[in-house]
Amino acid sequence: MPTDLDDLFTALGRQADTLPLAGAEGARQRGRQRRARNRAVLAGVVVLAVLTGIGMTVTRERHAEPILPATTPARVRGLSPVGEPQRLGEGRMWNNARISGNRVIGFSTVGDGGHETVAVDTSTGATLWRISSRDTYYRGVAATAGAVILLRESTDFSGEIDDPQNRVLEFHDPATGTKRWELAHTDRDRLVLHDKVLVRLAGATGVTEAYDLVSGRKLWSVPAGADRPLLMDGMVTEADAHEYGSGNDALFDPSSVKAFPYTDDRLVQVTAAGRVVIRDIRNGKVRSTVQAETAGIEEVTAYEGTVYLTARTGQGLQVGTPERILHRRQAPWEWEDYAPCGRERLCVFEYQDQKARTVMIDATTGAVLRTTGAVPGNGIASLRTGRLLMSFGGEGGTALYDPDGQAMYSDNGFGGFLDDGNALTLTQDAGDRQYTARAVSTIDYQKSKIGILPEVSGRCDWDETVLTCPAGRELRIWRFTR
Repeated sequence: MPTDLDDLFTALGRQADTLPLAGAEGARQRGRQRRARNRAVLAGVVVLAVLTGIGMTVTRERHAEPILPATTPARVRGLSPVGEPQRLGEGRMWNNARISGNRVIGFSTVGDGGHETVAVDTSTGATLWRISSRDTYYRGVAATAGAVILLRESTDFSGEIDDPQNRVLEFHDPATGTKRWELAHTDRDRLVLHDKVLVRLAGATGVTEAYDLVSGRKLWSVPAGADRPLLMDGMVTEADAHEYGSGNDALFDPSSVKAFPYTDDRLVQVTAAGRVVIRDIRNGKVRSTVQAETAGIEEVTAYEGTVYLTARTGQGLQVGTPERILHRRQAPWEWEDYAPCGRERLCVFEYQDQKARTVMIDATTGAVLRTTGAVPGNGIASLRTGRLLMSFGGEGGTALYDPDGQAMYSDNGFGGFLDDGNALTLTQDAGDRQYTARAVSTIDYQKSKIGILPEVSGRCDWDETVLTCPAGRELRIWRFTR
């Protein structure tokens, strides 16, 4: 265990201090300090800045960072700008930035709901294509390696609040920007994005249908039947990047949520009667069916073959598998969130007043493996090599946990994993528009400042090679140096 842990969420205007790691009580004390001092931190998922049109640059720290030992994967040590920024005219701003293979996709709203979308080469910064429309209301862009997806919302409203909202997903070629096909749907439908397939569960009819992501060709369709499916999700694998806490919202609100396409071919559905049905996502054939032991199922999550179900009963909210209940509220602790934290392992985050804890559970037996102190907060969870990273959204802050559930690093920013050995956080240390970029090793949990971003106007995106951010009138790209 390292000897240093970042001071939990220090006051805005101060850089994070390094404090000795003092176990659960220390984590709880730092959590109380963070909540008391830092409720004004901008949301870690969507960061909206007051835009002045000022350019965005990366500046090096004047005081040299300590030379940290080499790691595998190689430690991230800096940021290098890629090309010139994409600049918009006066009064305009970039809303989204997404990565699609070796391209960055920038999205900007135009006028009363149109859009301008651009693709930029991540190696050279050259513009590859640019498309625009002023016809209707575009909500944002999602991207995979094989598709750029624009969400268009109808401006025709029925006037009834409970009526479904008509929408269209436009699927574009990442290489050229050409529209390949589109899918009409409503905001009552459920969508699962696979790297080869898009699956839609129609809210009005209960029909499940799948489409080839590139061509739009319908691959299969299954009627609702007497026991219609109500919930649907994909199966996450250890190799997949994924965020828990945002659901499949990337195709419902791409302005703030990133799309993480599934790669596993198992599609999970839960029916009205509580049957858990596993289908082959490529042909729709049923692989297995099991009856859940609980009723009132509200949410489904699947990881490496284990299906987790959230249900609301007379005893409150509980989480389990189809075979058993794994955890329910235990007064005086309140259940805040949960996420898979390894194969057949579930981590539940709970709080009591200003205290927080993580309960790690064996999903096959229901046995509690360990209970550890946690950083207070509720947000988006990411899992990589058995390590959990929590970004707390409106509460502000990021916490990194080791495979045993111990909090090893935290700061007042937002971020995520870059690869198996590095995480990224972006923090507003001075309380102005500037963001400090830090790389945190998930091997030894040491941090290093890698650059300053003077402005962020929407959700950034990153992978193991590049970071991209919308920055007011500018769309910026940096390459990580190691």
